[in-house]
Amino acid sequence: MWSSANEPRLTWGTPAGGATSSTDLSCPRIAFRPSSITHTPSLTQITTPLPSRPFAGPPLLLLLACIALGWNLNGYRLLDPDEGRNAEVAREMARSNDYLVPHLDGLPYLDKPIVYFAAAAAIMELTGFTETAARLPAYIATLATIGLLAWVARRRWGDDAGWLAGLAYATMVLPLAYARTAIFDSTLTLCTTAAILGMLEQRPVAAWAAMAVGALTKGPIAVAIPLLVLVPHALATGASVRGLLPRRGLVAFAAIALPWFVAVSVAHPDFPGYVFLRETLARVTTTSFHRTAPFWYYLPIVPVAAFPWIIPALARLRHWRVTWAARRDPATSEPLLFACWLIAPLLFFTLNQSKLPQYVLPLMPAVALAATRNLTTGASTTGARAYVAVALLGGLALVALTRWLPAPISLTPAEKAAIPAAALALGVVVLCSAALVALGALARRPRVTIWGYAVVVIAIPFLSGNLLAAVGDDRSSAAVAGATAAALQRAGGTGAVLGVLAYPPSLPFYLGRPIAVATPTGAELTSNYIADNVERLRTATGSPLLPAGYWREALARCPVPTVFLAGAGNREARETLGAALPLLAADSHYAAYGPCEPHPLTPSPRSGEGGRTGERRPPSPRRGEGDRG
Repeated sequence: MWSSANEPRLTWGTPAGGATSSTDLSCPRIAFRPSSITHTPSLTQITTPLPSRPFAGPPLLLLLACIALGWNLNGYRLLDPDEGRNAEVAREMARSNDYLVPHLDGLPYLDKPIVYFAAAAAIMELTGFTETAARLPAYIATLATIGLLAWVARRRWGDDAGWLAGLAYATMVLPLAYARTAIFDSTLTLCTTAAILGMLEQRPVAAWAAMAVGALTKGPIAVAIPLLVLVPHALATGASVRGLLPRRGLVAFAAIALPWFVAVSVAHPDFPGYVFLRETLARVTTTSFHRTAPFWYYLPIVPVAAFPWIIPALARLRHWRVTWAARRDPATSEPLLFACWLIAPLLFFTLNQSKLPQYVLPLMPAVALAATRNLTTGASTTGARAYVAVALLGGLALVALTRWLPAPISLTPAEKAAIPAAALALGVVVLCSAALVALGALARRPRVTIWGYAVVVIAIPFLSGNLLAAVGDDRSSAAVAGATAAALQRAGGTGAVLGVLAYPPSLPFYLGRPIAVATPTGAELTSNYIADNVERLRTATGSPLLPAGYWREALARCPVPTVFLAGAGNREARETLGAALPLLAADSHYAAYGPCEPHPLTPSPRSGEGGRTGERRPPSPRRGEGDRG
């Protein structure tokens, strides 16, 4: 009943320009008359009158979705380790104005390229060192991806299809999550989407330029993802693979990506080997990064990540044999491209030894475009029956969390208190969403159907504020930083912070200063580059990397007022520190003690002796550090 062929299509107007066009990778734009639709299998013409603008609301709905994506970016603390580390790298870049080599705790941080750090640092220089400044580049990149999808969909399927494509991407779960997170994947997704769609629109120079910016954001994966999509599609459709490698495009890639790569390689000759062998090849082929997962890891993640639009996107999957048989026909190349966009990278990530949820974010634009194409060129009720069933089950499961909360992970009291209310509210929204989609399908009201799809993800930021705040308090070192800064201020406003086999990633950001770390391996800084080169970096002038046992000497001698940080599970260090110093703050991850009081007869280390094991001390804060956190 909900998928009959003579139902009104999800069309709001005519394609831009009113003309059709075609490319090697696309079918002609399809212009539908809003007055009638012809059904021909039985040689009978059935005309269904449609209103001239069945969807007057999508632009407003898209605006609401964009507001929701950026709602309350400053409302919760940075989540360690990734957000805290990335925000601190950007803070140090803004402080030093060194926009060439990223630094973490004053040490070269070559694990990731420059683009995200530079963007966040530039915003911090304008607005201050806040969570919003750290997250804003991800939000801006998500908005740009929405605009790009809307532009391409408008060119291919009409004005209103553009609004729908942008709305579909803006109201999926994974784009929402990473539009609000200070990591690189939203920016990477913008670049890979621009590369794939640039080839689709026969703009290869722009496509390779986008890959270059992506490579400066997250490395070679920005080239791998588009080629994993475009090469299989070219082979399947009989297009030229060589055409994907135009000389002008490669020149544009080199002109954008090589200058930074060469400059960093000159400053750090080990960088090329590290980025290609250690950070890329080893990450893909070995388990050394401790991010392994079962081969089926992404099977439950992708449907949730692409919810709710994955349901209309896959609604025509049963016709795949027809599409494959006609794969060399330009009219079928678009769904085949979307299939390649999903399957080839997903297979690569499945075989990859490192697995994280955000790795599949670059696949989400394909879901948005596939859903848009199915809804605009087919029945407006495409996938409605399946969505209603899934949403009913999901809504009831969320409501059930108010009575039964599984605990596979440890939760703080604040998190346990916040989950039931958020789950109940979101569960009610999901149930209402099911009702709206069902009503829109039964009443032939496409506008209601689209509202039903979009409302779930739009509601999440407004309903989850307390839960996000509780998670941020648990996953951040902001509270420890506040207690540490207050203690050092009482001690005269100067002093040092020393991590005892511990480095809370967000602590330096909230303190506004690097901290010293007593460590044997440097692994506490969560940087593979620093850990691989710990002994060389330890000997550098002013290095924050101190010998593992230095903290005992610093506690006994106390050359300067020092706050000591230890991991919550480091019982030996905590017992020793607790016997000598007051406890300043403690959470489930770290504990802070001190500050120690300098002994009057303790000689200060002589100039130039900072490299000796017995004379090293935590680096003093630089002038101006610590006044903006």
